[in-house]
Amino acid sequence: MKYILLPISLFIINSCKGQKEDKLIIIKKNDCHDILKEFVITSNITNPFKNKMDVEIEDIDSNKATLKLFVKDNITNENTVGWLVIDKKQQKLLDITNDIEHPQNLIYKKKIWENIMECYFKNTNKKNHKMNAIKFSDLFNEGTNIEFSPNDLKTDNRREVTDFKNKLELYEKQHADLASFDIKNLSYLINNETFFDLQYYTNSGWLQYFIKTYKIDSSRLTDIMSLAIKQEDFIAVKILIENNYIVSKKDIDIISYTENEVKEKIKENKTDGYESYLISNSKINMISNLLLAKFKANKIQDSDGYTNLRKDKLATSEVLQKVKSGENIEVIDNSGDWFLVKTKEGKEGYIHKSRIKSK
Repeated sequence: MKYILLPISLFIINSCKGQKEDKLIIIKKNDCHDILKEFVITSNITNPFKNKMDVEIEDIDSNKATLKLFVKDNITNENTVGWLVIDKKQQKLLDITNDIEHPQNLIYKKKIWENIMECYFKNTNKKNHKMNAIKFSDLFNEGTNIEFSPNDLKTDNRREVTDFKNKLELYEKQHADLASFDIKNLSYLINNETFFDLQYYTNSGWLQYFIKTYKIDSSRLTDIMSLAIKQEDFIAVKILIENNYIVSKKDIDIISYTENEVKEKIKENKTDGYESYLISNSKINMISNLLLAKFKANKIQDSDGYTNLRKDKLATSEVLQKVKSGENIEVIDNSGDWFLVKTKEGKEGYIHKSRIKSK
C-alpha cells in the first residue's frame, strides 16, 4: 500500500521475511518535477517531441497550473514546443498548444494525478491552510529591521531569530518552487540608506539566499536591478552581477536618470537647509562605475566559435549575421530568453542569453 506525504525523503519499510513488502513514500520537493514530467509523457499527448521534451510550471494558482513544454538543442538553449493546463476543479489535463479556446482533453494516469495534487496543489488549498498561510511580507516588509543573515539562523538563538526561522520554514513549505514564488517579493530586500529618516534595513544576504533557493535566472531580475540602482543599494547590485546578470543599455539609462535625480536632491538639501538626502551614504558613483564596466565587457561566448544574430526571438528565425566568440556586443534589452543586441557593425537583432557573458 502507498501513502503520499510531503516533503522530505523516501523511506521503504520492509515487512517480515516471507510477508508482502509495504512501502511508505514521502515525496521530495525535487521529485515533484520528475512526477510532473512522467504525468505529461504517459498521457496520450501527440506532441512530436514527446520523448525528448521537458516540462516546467509557468503559472499556478489554487485551481489551475499552466505547463510549458520545451526541448533543449544544447545544454542551455530552450525551445518551447507546447503548452498544457492542469485543471484541478474539473480534473482535466488540457493541451492548449494549437488552440487555447478549444483545448484537447488528454487522458492521463489517475495514480499520477494524485501525486500531482500532493506536489503542487496541497498548499494552495485556502480552506485547509488559511490559518497557517505565510506571506513574504510576514517575513520582510518596509517596517522590518533584519540585521541577521541566513547563516545566523544556525547559531543565533535569540527569540526574534528563532521566530523568523519558524516562519521561513513554513513559508518555504507553502512555496516549494519558483512557480509559487513571486519574484517581485525581492523588492522588499533592496535597501535605501541615502535618506536619514528610513527605519528599516534587511541584511543583503537574504537577496542572495532567495535567488539561489528558487534558482531565479538573472534575465528575470531586471526590475530588481532597476530598483537597486534607484535606491543606490550597491551591495544588491553586486549580488545581481555575481548571479550572472547581464547589464543592458536600459540599466545604463536608469543610472543616468538616477544621477540626475541625485543632483536635484542635493540642490534641495542646500535650498531648504534640511538634509533628507545623505550625500555621505550615496553609492551612485560606485554603482555607475561597476555597471558601465560590466556593460562594456559584454561579449559572445560560444563553443562553436560563433553565434547567430537573428531577426526575431526564435531559433528558427532568419540569421542576420554570424558573431564571433569573444567579440564585444552592446546589449540593448536583457529581458526574456533572447536579448536584443547591437554588433560592432551596427546591426541589431536577437541572440540567446546563454551565448552572452560579461567578464
